[in-house]
Amino acid sequence: MKVAKSIFLLVLWVAVLSFSLPAQPQSTDILLRINGNPVTIEEFNSLYLKNSTAAGTTISKSTLDEYLNLFINFKLKVQAARDAGIDTLKSFQNEYQGYIDQLAQSYLIDQESMNKLISEAYQRMTMEISASHILISTPESILPADTLKYYQKAMEARNRVLSGEAFGKVALSMSNDPSVSRNNGYLGWFSAFQMVYPFESAAYQTPVDSVSLPVRTRFGYHIIKVHGKRPTKGQLKVAHIMIRVQPNALPQEMEEARKKIVALHTRLMNGEDFASLAKAESQDNGTAPNGGELPWIRSGQIIPEFEQAAFSLERIGEISQPFQTAFGWHIVKLIDRKLPGTFDEMQAEIKTLIGRDNRSQYALEAYLKKLKVQYGVHENSADAQKYLTPLLDSSIYQGNWKQPVPKNNPVLFKIKDNEYKLTDLLRFVSNNQQKVRQQALPAFSHSIYLNWINQSVIDYEKSQLPQKYPEFRQLANEYLEGMLLFEISNREVWSKAMDSTAIRNYFEEHRENYLWGPRVHFTVYSVSNEKVAQKILKDIQSTKNNTPENLLNKYNKKEAVLTYHQFISDTEDNRISGFNSWKNGLKLEKNEKGEVTITQINLLTNNEPKDITDCLAEVSSDYQNHLEQLWLSELKNRYAVEVNQEVYQKLLEQINH
Repeated sequence: MKVAKSIFLLVLWVAVLSFSLPAQPQSTDILLRINGNPVTIEEFNSLYLKNSTAAGTTISKSTLDEYLNLFINFKLKVQAARDAGIDTLKSFQNEYQGYIDQLAQSYLIDQESMNKLISEAYQRMTMEISASHILISTPESILPADTLKYYQKAMEARNRVLSGEAFGKVALSMSNDPSVSRNNGYLGWFSAFQMVYPFESAAYQTPVDSVSLPVRTRFGYHIIKVHGKRPTKGQLKVAHIMIRVQPNALPQEMEEARKKIVALHTRLMNGEDFASLAKAESQDNGTAPNGGELPWIRSGQIIPEFEQAAFSLERIGEISQPFQTAFGWHIVKLIDRKLPGTFDEMQAEIKTLIGRDNRSQYALEAYLKKLKVQYGVHENSADAQKYLTPLLDSSIYQGNWKQPVPKNNPVLFKIKDNEYKLTDLLRFVSNNQQKVRQQALPAFSHSIYLNWINQSVIDYEKSQLPQKYPEFRQLANEYLEGMLLFEISNREVWSKAMDSTAIRNYFEEHRENYLWGPRVHFTVYSVSNEKVAQKILKDIQSTKNNTPENLLNKYNKKEAVLTYHQFISDTEDNRISGFNSWKNGLKLEKNEKGEVTITQINLLTNNEPKDITDCLAEVSSDYQNHLEQLWLSELKNRYAVEVNQEVYQKLLEQINH
């Protein structure tokens, strides 16, 4: 039996139980011991009683006994897995740690900062910005002390604009943005999640017709001029037909393209289907096979001429006039439009977008700042320069740097009473190195030192989660024991239950359990016309030698007028509905095409033995259950189970209180 582990862990308790008890207050009382190991009411409560059905439900002792028996069986199997050393296997530990790391993510965040980011993003999604910028790019890796000259250059650009020079002129002379030569720095309209977060924030915070102070992003320093703000136009789903015009096209070619798009527009106005015409005529190979349909678009995501034409359409199904862009001539059809929903409707989507966006780093930084204060962490980047930089060389950029043994091993920082030394930093550098662009070693060591501190703080906090959050501790234990249960069950039951020889032997030993119920053996004759059918019906009733083969030989001498099929089915088959009332076990039916069928009941049987091919799935399941029961019996003989009856009775009374 092959079981997907992730699905198994997800439905573990649902599969074990088909009902649930009302949740009760937790208790640290010892409910039972498995092989001397204590199990508290709290754990039993968490696994079996947390999925409440209805308040005030009365639970009988027999029902609770059933719960307890299932729980004991589970614990016996987990104990067997531990004794087998499954939890000590490296592969098991790595997989378990992966689950725990995933579980920890929802705890390793500053929820207040995340909530602010979600609210801020929603407000920005309701508004669009029109802006231009000047970019003063900085090297990919640069020390903070070396950024001053780039900041001053950005301020120079800003001062020229404030002194009256045209923004586009200053952008052409100073901006490092590759697109400045064709757009003079103009970016068009955009909304949240379309620019890097610091740029977005500066744009939304700058008043209309104002110029921002230099704002730093990973690209460098930006000067932003905001031209306008408006309520968002939302997203559009459009399709288009394009007639391509090459950049170096002759006037005659451009005119031919214009005439062709006009002709296509006329055909659309006369009622031709847009998608069909796009498939046949559009020269945009990326969209033509899909009827010209584009992905959802927002302002700023497509060239301005196309955006203007698309967003000017008001009615679903409306088709634009032909218009020209740098790529050629277009006709656009509006398929759908959607505006941002309410905050509650958008919250989950925004949270997902933040997780993919660089603004999530700001929530992480706020969280790290709180943790560092909480644990008294002090950063000293000068130590990185003093101790780490001399131990690095250019091999670090190729990812093959060898960790040296330093002469001294000073403490570089502390978290609570935990000391983090130079050797810990060197190990971190060695384990996380990869091929990167070469840069100044002081800048690299500064960056890696800060990353090490942040990761160490996160790792320390992760180690504290079980103490800080009881629900995390319980979930982590459920993951662990669920994985142990999967592995030991696969070893002791599921893999053995796949043995075809063992399944066959089990079937032979228990043949009496695999019998057919009441079944009907019947034949269905198909006849070309009713007159022939009446003759065949008479032959079936009067002739002893009326086998299907003989009837075929008699009636199909000149042409095939008769066919037949034989069936075996249960008594509920619609083809033989009401067969007990048929005269002589025969029924003749005629359809609207004049074709006739004759159904003949041949034999009624009950309790016929099945062949293994008829019931393989049932036998396999029974054999697996057989192995399961044998294994449980062995476990109950191997391990002592002690139930504290006094505590158990008290639990029953609390549940029904």
